[in-house]
Amino acid sequence: MTHPLTKLIAPWFVVAGLAGAATGQPAAGSGAAPPAAPAAATDGSSSPAPAAPPAAPTAPADVASARAQCTAAMNADPKFEAEIVKIADEKAALKRDADTLAAHTDAYAKVQRNERHVIYGYAAMWIIAAGFVIFLWRRQQALQAEIMQLRRDLDAAASDKPAEGRS
Repeated sequence: MTHPLTKLIAPWFVVAGLAGAATGQPAAGSGAAPPAAPAAATDGSSSPAPAAPPAAPTAPADVASARAQCTAAMNADPKFEAEIVKIADEKAALKRDADTLAAHTDAYAKVQRNERHVIYGYAAMWIIAAGFVIFLWRRQQALQAEIMQLRRDLDAAASDKPAEGRS
C-alpha cells in the first residue's frame, strides 16, 4: 500500500520534469550531467579553459509553452485533476468557515457592547406595558363606580316615581 503523500508528490515530480524538459534545463535531481566544458587549449598551456557563459533566460513564449505543457500534464491524469479540485474545494470551505466564524464573533462583540441598550429597551417596554395595564384597571374601576352610581340613581328614581304618580 502506498502512502497518501506519495500519490500527491509523485505527479509534482512529473510536472517538474516536464517543465524542466520544456525549458531546456535539466530538472533538479534528474541526474543529467551539466554541459561539458570546452576542450583544453591546444597551444600546450596548462591554463583551464574559460567556463561556459550562463544560460540566457527563457523567452516568454517558452514560459507560456511550458505552462501549457504543465497544465496538459496535470489534466491528463483524472485522479490528479480530481485531487487538485478536491484540495481547492477544501480550501474554499475552510475560507468560508473562517469568514462565517469571524462574522459571528463580530456580531457577538457588537451585542456585548450594546447589551445595556437592549436591557434598557426591554425595561422601557415592560414599564409601558405595566402602566397601560394599571391605566386600564383604574379606568375599569371608575366605570364600575359610575355604573353603581347610575344604578343607585335609577333605583332611587324608580322608587320615587310611584310616589309622584299618586299626587
